[in-house]
Amino acid sequence: MTFPIMLSALLLASNPATNQPVQKIDTIIKTVHDTVYIDRSREWTEVFGFRYHSPDRDSIWHKPVQFYISKPNCSALATDFYYGDWRPSCNQMTTELLSLATTDDKDLRPFYRWCLTMTIRLSDGCLAEEIGVPARRYAEKYPKEFFEYMDADTTGKKYEQWTDAIFYSGFYDLEEYKTDVSKKLTASMLSNCKDCDEKLKKRIEKFAKDCFQNLNLINK
Repeated sequence: MTFPIMLSALLLASNPATNQPVQKIDTIIKTVHDTVYIDRSREWTEVFGFRYHSPDRDSIWHKPVQFYISKPNCSALATDFYYGDWRPSCNQMTTELLSLATTDDKDLRPFYRWCLTMTIRLSDGCLAEEIGVPARRYAEKYPKEFFEYMDADTTGKKYEQWTDAIFYSGFYDLEEYKTDVSKKLTASMLSNCKDCDEKLKKRIEKFAKDCFQNLNLINK
């Protein structure tokens, strides 16, 4: 059963990631008790790379942010994340936000994918354990779209960030984490790649190997 968010306490605390004074809100989301850090300085949003921090002027995947957040079914979690009203951490809110990247809604998916990428950039400590599975699931479900997204970044940094995220925690939802996950990832992506040509098939195979090229480190 799903319950609305209920605020149960409000007090001053320190964000363990930044050691900066923040507001700490204990919340209940769906039956899960969470601690959510509200960093009023919003300095952490610098990773977004926006010049204006205005939904009418900021752009995500060729559209103004306003295009996404004005839609009635746009997740409030994603909207609040864009505004810097809360910072991802190891909690249920973050899990729910990142799971949105695989939505079937093609209009909102680029916005949710952006939320995932920004969280990958912010990840350290236990947050790094939250990003791998949603990143892997997005690449598996939308392989063609994934490579189009990667190709838009000519620096290659985004590709490296995503492969690192999947390597670190991409198969935490499966029991066979220390088996040949590279082959599993390849098979899953190929199964969702309709009319894949040989070039794309080879890219999928390379991507899976890139994600787990250091697999021996976790198999020891």
